[in-house]
Amino acid sequence: MMIKHAFRLFVTLMIINPMTLSHANELDLRVSNDSLHGNYSVQNDDSKLMFGLGYFYNDARNSINIFNVDLHAKGQTALGNLPTTIGIGFQGNLFKEGDFKGSAVGVGGSVRINLPDVPGLSIESALHYAPDVLAFSDADAFKRFRLQLNYRIIENADVSLGYQYLNAGIKDGGDRTFESGAFLGMKLKF
Repeated sequence: MMIKHAFRLFVTLMIINPMTLSHANELDLRVSNDSLHGNYSVQNDDSKLMFGLGYFYNDARNSINIFNVDLHAKGQTALGNLPTTIGIGFQGNLFKEGDFKGSAVGVGGSVRINLPDVPGLSIESALHYAPDVLAFSDADAFKRFRLQLNYRIIENADVSLGYQYLNAGIKDGGDRTFESGAFLGMKLKF
């Protein structure tokens, strides 16, 4: 049922998007042996804000479904003379694994550092954390971390190899790790 709603939302975005004045659109897909994560992001010409919608699915145990909505300010800077893109903002997450249900608003961002000595190669990381005050239902915290190595194969497409970690704390004690492992990825820009 949740997959059907995620698909409908994705199709609606793809239909509405050509009617907007979008500058940068990205479709990001990450796959591991038992999980899939897709994220669609839009940035308008008139703004440095990036809006995104995503869906994570893992079928290793009880099926795990996580929807995310992102809102980040993105901009260019340099770290030690390396071209860098930084995003800072919020990520809303709605998650379910069996009887465990929760939501969280994570605060955090992302960093992508291009390595000019190897054209097309970059390192990217993202971290979002929701403490107890920003975690709801059965959850008392939420953590989402990603580290990846990207290679731009053509102007508007990257391939990646990385590690991702998704975890929620449980109100009654303990925690649930939804994902902890390596992935292969692809990002399309249009």
